[in-house]
Amino acid sequence: MISLCLQCCPLDLTATGELVDLICDLEPEKRPDTEFFLCYRRDCPEPALVRAFEERAKRKFGRYKAFMARNFATGHAEGCNALAMSAFMEMSILHAQGICQNEAFLLFEPDCVPMLSDWLDVLSAEWERAKGLGKEAVGHWHQMHSPDHLHLNGNAIFRTDFYNRHPTLHGGPGLQGWDFWHRSAYIALSCDSNYVFQLYGCPTITYEQLEGVLKNGVRPALLHGVKDASARQHIRQKFLACVSA
Repeated sequence: MISLCLQCCPLDLTATGELVDLICDLEPEKRPDTEFFLCYRRDCPEPALVRAFEERAKRKFGRYKAFMARNFATGHAEGCNALAMSAFMEMSILHAQGICQNEAFLLFEPDCVPMLSDWLDVLSAEWERAKGLGKEAVGHWHQMHSPDHLHLNGNAIFRTDFYNRHPTLHGGPGLQGWDFWHRSAYIALSCDSNYVFQLYGCPTITYEQLEGVLKNGVRPALLHGVKDASARQHIRQKFLACVSA
């Protein structure tokens, strides 16, 4: 089983709360051996954010923790780079401390959404496949049409001790994302998955459009890139409407 590590900055507070609620509501029962972590930037409203996250996560996850990012920057892409580096660092530390007991984790942002009711099991199986291939990460290979720009999008599954093994593969220049800056190294260490997909910079999506999303004919388990609340609302309608009624 993989762990979850969601990143949050002040611009993402509403989306973060909605996504955490959706993830928890999708689980029919509590997962005692599954972990949910939140890495938040220090300019977030800390006490309220931590309390809200842990109250939500404890309903369905056996282990959970919200932690402040060790690095701080703002803007794109520097703020994203610092937050992601902090998440990688913290997951390695949590693993060494025995708090994180899974060997891999999904690093993801609030503009992601689960697409299958059993998305965690599907992504955990994808990690096992990647591990069997000798890889240390698995996710969506973006810009496959352009060899010079091919990279693993940062919303992906990584070994929990990835930072310890590759301490130089984090961060990047202020105007370029870490996943693109280190693209050659990450491609060598990873494999593409049909179960992780990206609609880059998608402002919104209809229910019908979301239902039609496929990657190589396969329904993804995780979709990244829809910038408003529409994807979360549609997935809630699809899987949880009858539960809420």
